[in-house]
Amino acid sequence: MNNQYKQLTLKERYQIEGLNELGFSARTIATKMERSNKTIARELRRCLTSKYCAKAAHAHASTIRMQARKFTKRSQELIDKVEGSLKLSFTPEQIAGRLAREIPTLKVCCNTVYSIVFAQGWRHQLARQGKRYKPRKDTMAGAHLIPNRVDIDQRPKEVDDKQEIGHWEGDTVYGQDGYLVTLTERVTKLLLTCRVKNKTKKLVSKAIKKLLKPFKHVCHSITFDNGGEFAGHQSIAKALKCKTYFAKPYHSWQRGLNENTNGLLRRFYPKGFAIGQLTEQDIADTQMLINFRPRKSLNYLTPIEVLLNKRVSLIAAI
Repeated sequence: MNNQYKQLTLKERYQIEGLNELGFSARTIATKMERSNKTIARELRRCLTSKYCAKAAHAHASTIRMQARKFTKRSQELIDKVEGSLKLSFTPEQIAGRLAREIPTLKVCCNTVYSIVFAQGWRHQLARQGKRYKPRKDTMAGAHLIPNRVDIDQRPKEVDDKQEIGHWEGDTVYGQDGYLVTLTERVTKLLLTCRVKNKTKKLVSKAIKKLLKPFKHVCHSITFDNGGEFAGHQSIAKALKCKTYFAKPYHSWQRGLNENTNGLLRRFYPKGFAIGQLTEQDIADTQMLINFRPRKSLNYLTPIEVLLNKRVSLIAAI
């Protein structure tokens, strides 16, 4: 059998229609026609009606081919923008959303971007998905070991309104031989992160103070989970002159933004990745990529742009 794929002809589609009406399976039809089983199965799945119709299927396939030709004839500027965005780890949805902001007259949807990606052979550049990030489970023991723990119920309601910049969520991401301390600002979704050798409360507290020192005047509160590494929250609050709160055990969704951001980090550093081998520049580069990544929840602005739009002069500190 010839392994080189060829488009199905109208004559072949009539053969498929006839054999399908006789009750033959896709595999049997493929054998009789000396075609790939996947080709026949895909053709039957694409059927727009309950009964396969060769004429309708051929017309549908012709339309798809015409659309594909249009995509390959798109302006080089658009193709270059897609390629550049892929290199920044944007998803097709983010690329389409961002282009809609930058060039409103350009009608580009997510499917259009995918078509360009596949036509140019860039599929391997799509952001790695991997396994869905699963936040670690809190433990009641952790909550009991945190001195003067203030429950999230006592956090001011305006924190949930996401109107005031300066309310952060904190967590740690573990790797093969190290940890990342992560802080995410609730309004702008700005990420701050650095590496620690282990997650003792002393090292984690020191890292948080260092990360937030340039943002001290816009650090009003930090919400943590109940990990023992955050037992030094009082020294953090004193140094930064902010309030600290803790989510309820087994309620990771109460810090949903930080958990989502950790999921973005996991795309760069999957579970088991040797975080301890990362340099400060490696981590800074990843932080930059995430902070310059358009977000659907921000109407496809980036965290940096939202920060600037809020007229907070902190860009030099990042």
